[in-house]
Amino acid sequence: MKVLIATSFVAALALSPLTQQAQAQSVADFYRGKNLIILVGSGAGGGYDTYSRTLARYWPKHIPGNPNIVVQNMPGANGVTMMNHLVNGAPKDGTVVGSPFGANVTEPVIDQGRITKYDSREVNWIGNISPQYNACFVRKDSKVKTLEDAMKIETHISATGANSNSSVMANVYNTLIGTKFKTVMGYSSAEQILAIERKEVDGTCVSYDSLLASQPRLIERDEITWLIVLNTEPVKELPGTPPATKFAKTEQDRQMLELLIARNLLGRPYVMAKGVPGDRVAALRTAFMATMSDPDYLDEAKKIRMAVNPVDHVFMEKMVSGVYKIPQDVVRKTMELTKEN
Repeated sequence: MKVLIATSFVAALALSPLTQQAQAQSVADFYRGKNLIILVGSGAGGGYDTYSRTLARYWPKHIPGNPNIVVQNMPGANGVTMMNHLVNGAPKDGTVVGSPFGANVTEPVIDQGRITKYDSREVNWIGNISPQYNACFVRKDSKVKTLEDAMKIETHISATGANSNSSVMANVYNTLIGTKFKTVMGYSSAEQILAIERKEVDGTCVSYDSLLASQPRLIERDEITWLIVLNTEPVKELPGTPPATKFAKTEQDRQMLELLIARNLLGRPYVMAKGVPGDRVAALRTAFMATMSDPDYLDEAKKIRMAVNPVDHVFMEKMVSGVYKIPQDVVRKTMELTKEN
C-alpha cells in the first residue's frame, strides 16, 4: 500500500506540469480566433478612446491565443452606463473588458446605488495604464505665483461649466484649503486655454496628461506655473508643485481629498466582470502588464504623448478597499462639495 501511495504521488508530480500546460493551452484555445471587446465608457476620439485603441494594437500578442481586439464606445452617465452593462449585462466568458473613467472606480461609494449598479470590490480589475494628476496652473505672468498667493488674491479660473473638473476642483480647494479661485464659465475645452493666453483669466485646473497631449507647448516652453496637484505626495512630472493634502486643515478634510485623489490615481483602468473564469482573468492581467513594457507599445505611446505609468490589479484592489472604508459622513460631504453648483 505504501508503494502504491508513493507511486501515485510521484505520478501526480509528473503530471503537474502537463496539467498546468493544459490549463494554459485551454486559455489559448478559448481566445484563438475570437474577438475580445473593450467597452470604452466615453465617445470616440477622446483620451480614454485613444488609450484603448492604442492598447488594442499591442495587447493581443501577449494574450494566449492572440485574439483580435475590437474597441466599442458606450458613453453615458460619465462612464456609469458602460460599467452597469459590463457587470449586469455583458457576457461573463472573458470576451468583454471595460475601460471606465477613473471616477467610476469610486463612484459607487459616493452614489450609493442611485445610478451605479455595481460594487468596485466585486469585479476583476486588470490593471491601470497611468494615474491622472489633476492640477491647477496659472500663466507665468500672472500676479499669482504660488498657492499661498491664490489664498490671498482672487484668481480667475476658466471652466466649461459648473460641473466641469475645473469648477469642481476650484470649489474643493476654496472650501477645504482656503483658496480664492473664481471660475469664469462658458468656455469650450479649447477656449479654456485661449482664455488664459488672451489674459481673460489667470489659469485653470486640468488633468496633467490631458494638457500634455492637447497643449504640450505650454509645458515644454515653461509658459505656466503649477500651483497645486490633487495627490497625497509630490509628483515627479510636476516638480515643486505641492500636493493637496499638505494643506488639509482637519482629518476629515484630508479624507475628503483622499477620496477625490483615489479616482485620479486609478485614472486609466481596465476591468472584467465578476464571474469570468479565473484562468482567463489571470492571463489577461499578465498580458496587460507585459504590454506595459512592450517597446513597440511604449514607442507609440511616447509619440502621441500618452502617459504610461502602470500599476497592477493588486494595487488597484488595495486602493478600492481603502475607499470603501472611508466614513459615510465624509463621503456625503464630498458628494455635496463636488455636485453641480
